[in-house]
Amino acid sequence: MNSEFESISSLLPSFGFSSEQMGTDDNIAAWRETTATFFDVDELAAGEPHPFRADLRSYAMGSILLGMARASGQRFRRTAATIARSGVDHIILQLYVKGGYEGVAGEMPIRVEPGDICVLDLAQTFETRARAFENVTLVVPRPMFDTRLLQVEDLHGLVLAGENALALLLARHLSALLEYAPRMTSDECQAAVEGTVALVSACLRGELERRDADRSVATNASLFRIRRHIEARLSDPDLSADAIALHFGLSRASLYRLFAPIGGIAEYIRSRRLHRAFFDLASTGARGAAHQRGGAALAAWHQRAFHALVQGGLWHHAAGRTRGGAARRHNAGSGRARHFDHHALDARDCSATDRRQRRRLKRCRRRSAGRAQAALRRCSSTCE
Repeated sequence: MNSEFESISSLLPSFGFSSEQMGTDDNIAAWRETTATFFDVDELAAGEPHPFRADLRSYAMGSILLGMARASGQRFRRTAATIARSGVDHIILQLYVKGGYEGVAGEMPIRVEPGDICVLDLAQTFETRARAFENVTLVVPRPMFDTRLLQVEDLHGLVLAGENALALLLARHLSALLEYAPRMTSDECQAAVEGTVALVSACLRGELERRDADRSVATNASLFRIRRHIEARLSDPDLSADAIALHFGLSRASLYRLFAPIGGIAEYIRSRRLHRAFFDLASTGARGAAHQRGGAALAAWHQRAFHALVQGGLWHHAAGRTRGGAARRHNAGSGRARHFDHHALDARDCSATDRRQRRRLKRCRRRSAGRAQAALRRCSSTCE
């Protein structure tokens, strides 16, 4: 291993270790502890003739993390349990100087070779098997991309081939950033971070557009402004399509057309609130706080949206060890919630053409909404 890993002297906060300065067991322990926030690792040096070795140096550059790692082959996994445990909602960009990996990102296959640049979304699952490697890693908070890219989640599993001109440009930039990071002052670091995120966003946007050339997702600047407005007001119970249209001086039809390519305005607000609530839960372990942050608007669609999240597996892990007993208590005493479902079914069967039945329908809906919110409050209180 090179001496570059043996000591770190930097104006920026830094961390690192060298396999040359510790035994194999200590080296493995240091590697597992360092990577635990991002990945579960196993099969260390499996099938290799030498013991496992790993070297690391990293720099905290304001809100982003820059690092270089060199390690033996291993398996990397980020499951729903890892996501819930870590509570990290970042995007990882990696330049593989040597080695590479194969696996799946979400449900899509992914393969990375030397010189390639890959992107992983830490809010999504993946599993890869890497051979011995050396890479440069950039860890960026999602909001830094949210204002520059239309659909950040589409980055997951994106690979820029090493011979690609944009990949070569980013590789040079990341290498230079790693070289000069130890000498940067805080002010210089801030400027470098802003420039780096802008460059990375521009390159990834171009790659996404080429990869998804068959899509017609508009990159209208107004859509970015509206998304920033929504993100800043997710906890506002009055956030709605009408309120957004009024704020930006748009007609409802124009707003709906703008968001139609990405699933619609209502669904976008729901998904962002759900995303925010999940990471509140993962980071604090407090359901009540997450529901309060979601506001009253969360209750209106809690039954449907959170059920989808449970089916996806994330809620089970985010709720932790207390969920099983709390869920059983809730189900055992949720006669009102079940009664709510019957009212909803009855309401759907009401004839819209009869005035008397329309009044009954309205009463059913009011009772259903009240009982749904009551069930939500009971669930929140028993699970805290």
